[in-house]
Amino acid sequence: MKFNIRSLAAFAMICFLTLFVGCGSGGGGSSTGGSGGTGTLALSLTDAPADLDAVYVTIERVEVHLGGNEASPQNWKEIPPPSSGVSPFVKKTYNLLELTNGVLEGLGMTELPAGHYTQMRLFIGEEHDGTLNKWGYTHEYANYVIESGATEVQIPMKVPSGTQTGIKLVKGFTVGKNQRTHLILDFDAAKSVHSAGNSGKYILQPTIKVFDAVVLGYYIEGTVFDEYGMPLGGASVSAQRGYSPDRDPDPGPRYEVVVENTTSSDEDGYFRLLVYPGTYNVVAYKDTYGFDYRCGVDAAADAVSGVTTELILSDLESGVTEYGYVGGDVTVASGVSVTISFRAPECEESIEMKSITVPVGQGPEHYIEILPVAEEPYYYDVVAWSGVTTEVRSGVTVQSEKTTVLDFDF
Repeated sequence: MKFNIRSLAAFAMICFLTLFVGCGSGGGGSSTGGSGGTGTLALSLTDAPADLDAVYVTIERVEVHLGGNEASPQNWKEIPPPSSGVSPFVKKTYNLLELTNGVLEGLGMTELPAGHYTQMRLFIGEEHDGTLNKWGYTHEYANYVIESGATEVQIPMKVPSGTQTGIKLVKGFTVGKNQRTHLILDFDAAKSVHSAGNSGKYILQPTIKVFDAVVLGYYIEGTVFDEYGMPLGGASVSAQRGYSPDRDPDPGPRYEVVVENTTSSDEDGYFRLLVYPGTYNVVAYKDTYGFDYRCGVDAAADAVSGVTTELILSDLESGVTEYGYVGGDVTVASGVSVTISFRAPECEESIEMKSITVPVGQGPEHYIEILPVAEEPYYYDVVAWSGVTTEVRSGVTVQSEKTTVLDFDF
C-alpha cells in the first residue's frame, strides 16, 4: 500500500505502515536487557530518483539483531515483509522510482523487547515475487532496470555477493514500552544503481539511509518551472546543509556539503522533500538546463505556514545559456567506487548541483557530465572521494560545447 503524503496529518497516518528492521548495541548487541515489556517497530520504504524509467529491486527479508554474537542465527529475528498477494511468495519486488516525493511503501511490523537497538540487515532477493511490472510485463529478473523509452527491455542488475550476508544498516533507535517506533528506509536509487561503463550492464550497490518518522515530520515542497513559466518535470531537487565551524571545526571537504534528502519533480513540476526540522539550501538541477536554489529555507516554518518554494531552470538548449562538459578517467587501486560531487559557490556553505558514483573495475572508467557554462570569476569545485581518500579540484571552469578534463587516481 502506498501513500503520497500531502499533509502532516497524512504523514502521521503512515506510522501504521511498516517494514522490517534489525539492530544491536555497544559491542554489536542491543541494550534491551532489563527494560521490561515490549514495543512495536514499523518501517516504510521511500526513494530518491534515478535517471531511468524503472528500478525494480526484490527485498527478501529484514532481520533485527537482538544482541549477542552477530554470527549466531538465534540472535537475529526475521521480520516478514507484507505478502505480495501471489502465494507462496513472501518476498516483494518494488519499483523504487514509484516511491519519490513523499510516497512510502509499508514493509512490515513486529513486536520487540523494549530498549535501544543499533543494527539491522536487509537481504536482496534472487527471485522476483511473480507479479507484473508497471507496463504489465512479467518480471524477468529479481533486480533490474528499464532505461528511458525502452519499456519492454529489462536489463538485469548484478548484485555483489556481499549482499548475501545482508546489507547492514547501522542506525540507533529505541523501541519504547507499549509504543510504536516508525522508521523510514530511504533507498537512494541514483546512488545505488551504477552503469558499468560502456558494457550496457548495471550494478546494484545499495545506498540506504534510515530516518526516524516521528522526527522526520517536516517537509519542503514547491514547484520547478522552466524559464517560460511552464512546470518542469524530471528535475532533481535536494535539501542540503553545510557544516559550520561551531558544529565541526574540520569536517573535511567531502562533508562541507551534506545532502539530506533528494527527490524529483513530477510532471506538474511538484516536489516534496521529507526532512528533519532545520534550515536547508534547496537546489534544483536538470541536465541541459541550468540550476536554481534557495538559501536558508526553514522546513518547520514553511510546513506550518504552507509557504512553497519555486525554482526556475533555464533551457540551455534554447541558446539563452550554454552548457559544456566535465569528464575524464577514474582509476582506483582497490577496485571500489568513486563519488564525484559538482559544487557551486552559492549560499554560505556552497551547494551541490549534482553528484555521480563511478563503479571502478580492473581498469580506468570514463565519465562525462553536462554542466552549465562556467567562466571566471564563476567556477565549480569538484570533490571526489573513494574510501577515506578525498581529492578536490577548485576553480574548475566549463566552456560551451567543450570538455574540461578531470582525471582521478585513487
